[in-house]
Amino acid sequence: MPEPPATPPQDDTPAVSDKAGYAPYGQLVKMLMPSAGNIAIYDPAGELVWCSDGSERPELRKLLDELRAADTVAGRGRVENTADGVPAFVAGLRSADGAPLGALVIELNHNHNQSSRYSGSLLAGLLRPVLDCLENRMNLERTVLAPARSDDGGLDLLLSVDENEREDASALEQLMRHCVVHLGCALGALLLPDKNVSISCAVDPSLGGSQLLDRTQRHLLAWVQLNNRPMVVNRVAGLSDAAPYKILSCPIRDPNNRVTGLVALFRSTDSEDFELRDVRILEFVSRKAVGILNSQHDPLTGLVNRLIFERRAQRHLDQAAAAHALLYIDIDRLQTINEAFGFHAGDEVIQRVAEVVRRSAGADALASRIGGDRFAVLLPKRTIADGLEVGRRILAAAGQIGYVDGTESLPVSVSVGVAGAEREQVAHLLASAELACKRAKQQGRNRIESESLEGDFTLLRSRQLVAAASLHDALKSNDFRLEAQPIVGLCTRANETVGYELLVRMRSPEGELLAPDKFLDAADRYQFLPALDRWVICSAIDTLRSHGVGDGALCFTVNVSAQSLASGKYAAFALEQIAQAGLPAESFCFEIKEAAAMNQLAGAEQLIRELSRAGCKLALDDFGWGLSSLAHLKRLPVDYLKIDGRFVRRVLDDRVAESIVSGIAKAARTLGVAAIAEHVESAQIAERLIALEVEYGQGFHLGRPQPFGRAATAPAFLAEARTSAM
Repeated sequence: MPEPPATPPQDDTPAVSDKAGYAPYGQLVKMLMPSAGNIAIYDPAGELVWCSDGSERPELRKLLDELRAADTVAGRGRVENTADGVPAFVAGLRSADGAPLGALVIELNHNHNQSSRYSGSLLAGLLRPVLDCLENRMNLERTVLAPARSDDGGLDLLLSVDENEREDASALEQLMRHCVVHLGCALGALLLPDKNVSISCAVDPSLGGSQLLDRTQRHLLAWVQLNNRPMVVNRVAGLSDAAPYKILSCPIRDPNNRVTGLVALFRSTDSEDFELRDVRILEFVSRKAVGILNSQHDPLTGLVNRLIFERRAQRHLDQAAAAHALLYIDIDRLQTINEAFGFHAGDEVIQRVAEVVRRSAGADALASRIGGDRFAVLLPKRTIADGLEVGRRILAAAGQIGYVDGTESLPVSVSVGVAGAEREQVAHLLASAELACKRAKQQGRNRIESESLEGDFTLLRSRQLVAAASLHDALKSNDFRLEAQPIVGLCTRANETVGYELLVRMRSPEGELLAPDKFLDAADRYQFLPALDRWVICSAIDTLRSHGVGDGALCFTVNVSAQSLASGKYAAFALEQIAQAGLPAESFCFEIKEAAAMNQLAGAEQLIRELSRAGCKLALDDFGWGLSSLAHLKRLPVDYLKIDGRFVRRVLDDRVAESIVSGIAKAARTLGVAAIAEHVESAQIAERLIALEVEYGQGFHLGRPQPFGRAATAPAFLAEARTSAM
């Protein structure tokens, strides 16, 4: 085929926008108004299509909804105040014929009495270039894409692939089939070399699509990487080795806007030319593909996430009557690198170890980052001996990495556990390999150990099965109890109880109350956590309602597990229960562990968006110990950061821990988020936290957990509620 030109396509190539689409309009707003805060663009239905902070502000959304309900989002813009008194510029966007196109909402700087100088007409004049360009762009979307959607429903079908319910390979294949058929093409292809994804779909298999793809992928990928935009070739030179196809290709970009692959369509030379409508649709396909991949891959390393790993691994274990080997890899002392060089250094080490794991495991292996600094690799139809060989390669390669920052350096090493099994549950196999890895760490790290399904693991599994059976019985007979531990003001509302964290305990068959560490691991392994999360919120609501507490004066914090986060259904359930009880949503704070949020960013964003819109508060637990921390806070607009207790405990005698606590507190204030220190176990720790300007604290020094029912009826509890409400 003719090599794609290194210069921009000729006249038959429509000009198209970049992947972000609306980001340049936000940049233009910032140029015209450097002091502007959050910038959000909405479609005609009031749905967010782009936001400068990555997620919308609930107060700005509420303001827009109120104006839309009153049908006052019109004209070239007006300045209104949110419920919190923050001024915002709201402009309705309309086409030349008056059809609504959407809205632009800009948070205005309300410091230094500047808000009095804002006026809708003044800002509308200042922002006229942005408004004009936005209206032109959105009108083009309406006139080009709306007819495409209404032709025969094909585009809606094309974009209806559910990335959350299907494996990425099958979902991408379905996406390409719909695209090829809907756009009348002979062949479609999707390439992602970094993820080893190569998909082709031909209407007629005899066309030799794979051979054509092999011949053209190098040229097409090089062109889109160089030009970072779609390419259209409607005129094919009459060379003897030319492929007799018209070509449309579009880059696939990662969250950092780096081209990582492409999606391409091929039409025979006697078919219609590719037009702007086709380009727009293929851009949507590219974004849909990214959504599918991001929902099932770890964003830091590109490896599949734990959920997908367990699904695929279990399929291998179920289908093949042969032995399999599984490796569990844990990076040694990563927290030392974090503390010495910062979390960005830890992220870099994780990425480099991930590449070592991917390369050492081989093409037939299934590799995953299963959380934090841990990886798992399944070697299908391989023995423990094969696993030990791969593990030794990983050990040797990881030892060559090292981390260097200027003149300082720290070594990098990993510990590896290997387990083998045939037709086993993947959770059991992972637990066995994890035990072997822990033994490697206990024996000095930077080593490899193997574990079969005999001995220690058999005992562990039997204990977990007993705990799982007890959990099942406890859920049926309601043998749990809630305890409440106070959250107390340190700098803000000093010495005042501002809320309670609700902690769950299980009653054993012997009547003993068991702490979470006795049953949560089994609940996690055997998928009981969603049911337990639902029991907690329902029990909390029943207690508050029966004692007449829950008027929004105090905040009651409920933990949400990673399994509930992954289900995508917890927020709707919780809000339904709160509404049926007639309790205010602001009485509840939902707490997510930082590691769970980082591993499931999409699910965390969805949960936070649904709960915050209803008025609930959100908290990020164990903050600071993870490896992403501050980098993702703009995508997770929570109300509270709970500083990990492992730092708080050491704040008196560890300068690194003290600096981390201080840094988190300062960052939280900058972002308008309140910080809560966990494990405040002495008066001296509380005093140091006050000096570091941490707003709130929680721990045995400030208050021990007590039965929630008893706390809800205690005079002090009710007095606090009445005082807080005044």
